[in-house]
Amino acid sequence: MTVTIAPVEARDLDAFFAMLRAYMAELDRYDPETADAPFDVDRYRDAMQQDTEGREFLWILEDGARAGLAIVRTLPDFPDDTRTVASIGEFYVTPAHRRRGVGTAAVEALLAEHRRRGTDEVGAGILAGNAPALAFWARLGFATRTIYTSRRP
Repeated sequence: MTVTIAPVEARDLDAFFAMLRAYMAELDRYDPETADAPFDVDRYRDAMQQDTEGREFLWILEDGARAGLAIVRTLPDFPDDTRTVASIGEFYVTPAHRRRGVGTAAVEALLAEHRRRGTDEVGAGILAGNAPALAFWARLGFATRTIYTSRRP
């Protein structure tokens, strides 16, 4: 098995966001706030395409076949803009490709690419209730450094 990451071509954006839609539907069960307002992928797509600075849409490929996706944003750190940080905002491996090392290999490929670029730090956003994702990232050496809280007004 060979796992790689590859940029999404403009002609494949509809397929990318269709896969993202499946991912977001799966995430809804981990986010109690979506019970009365499911995640709006079309609005998210529009917002991301209007704010592309440092943002990459990536395919996760297993032996050349689409096995998942990642959205990564790399920007200067704040307030120390001499440092570069990357944030994995979305990371999804399709159910058919799980439990075989695809996700781990994809993260390792992302980390290798960011080492090559000289990125100082790579983080990943995870819903607090998503225990499988929390365990996955912890197994890969990602440590919880901050906790972001929110509520409806």
